[in-house]
Amino acid sequence: MVHIAADLPQFLQRRELAAYEQRLARTGYAYGVDLRRAQWLSLSMVGDPLMRTVDRRWSRLVSGLDADCLRPASKAPPTALLEELARLIHLLRAPLPTLRLLRPEVASAWPAVTPLGTTKGAIHWLVLDLDRVAQMSAAERTFALAAGLAHLQCDHGAIFAAHLMAHRGGRVGMVKGLLRPWAKVAVFSADRAGLVAVRSLDAALQALERQAAEHAAWMPRWPDVALRRQALQDFDRSSLMARRRLLSAPDGSGWSMAPPGREEEIDSISRRIRAVLDRLRKVGEVLDGEAEGRSESEASSSQAASGDAPSEADEAAAEISASSAGASTPRGPKAAPPPPPEPEPERTSRLDEALGDAWSLARCDARLTRRLGLL
Repeated sequence: MVHIAADLPQFLQRRELAAYEQRLARTGYAYGVDLRRAQWLSLSMVGDPLMRTVDRRWSRLVSGLDADCLRPASKAPPTALLEELARLIHLLRAPLPTLRLLRPEVASAWPAVTPLGTTKGAIHWLVLDLDRVAQMSAAERTFALAAGLAHLQCDHGAIFAAHLMAHRGGRVGMVKGLLRPWAKVAVFSADRAGLVAVRSLDAALQALERQAAEHAAWMPRWPDVALRRQALQDFDRSSLMARRRLLSAPDGSGWSMAPPGREEEIDSISRRIRAVLDRLRKVGEVLDGEAEGRSESEASSSQAASGDAPSEADEAAAEISASSAGASTPRGPKAAPPPPPEPEPERTSRLDEALGDAWSLARCDARLTRRLGLL
């Protein structure tokens, strides 16, 4: 007998919310033509049945890769690499992928970071050549990992999987021809994510050159490197990059593509404590007003009102203790979230100046579309 978990609706709600945040985040940096083409491929009556072939053959592909290409699933990357991936996932609001490592004897036929997946984001894989990833500089590694996560976030995993399946079946030429319109624009979204992650245009261009040099034979054919460089230079002038550089900490932290999810706000002990303290302050203000406004003839009623105050204060203090001890549900009505702190005037002026000179994402997309000859 199968028992459905009591929290299944909450799990599905959190999953839908995470998927919504990922879609919202990718629209902040991805190439618009790429997103529209990927959506058509996933939802159209022509493209969807063709890409469903990837879903039907996924289990067979995994069995073959486990047999001759991948290390055992129990082999995990180093902790430092996992921490960097976690930081990039939070930065881009990207999906959480399954990590698999290549065997050294077959790694030369693969890129250092390979995104694989099925349609509609059902499965996300990130296949790593651990030796080459470890040999990269910090900026090159960050760019490569962020680009791989962006491919998964923009639903390119199935395109890579289709090319790999065709390569293993000897039909890679036909698949490359069919998927050429999607592969032609997919790489620009990934390059933008890499630039967002490293923040430095020079470091991103250097990492792009290395990534293009290790292109595998079975991979989709990317556009010319010069065209990718021009697209990155345009995107570097966007308002998103201006915010990224000015609003993040010196080490790049403290900024992400989307606001934090509800799981980071609900059950926040600090918020509950602030709400209780606000209640205490309001109780004190009421008592002060009553003491000043009432005449001597109403002193008895004022004392009676003030006599009830300690009970409210004690109740609020008890809520503070319960919140500090890890209570899951606070007493009393939920308080509104506190307003965000006011930015520094100097920082605000710098941001306004940078945004005034920055380009919109639509302008970057339009320039790239003209260069690609898609109009």
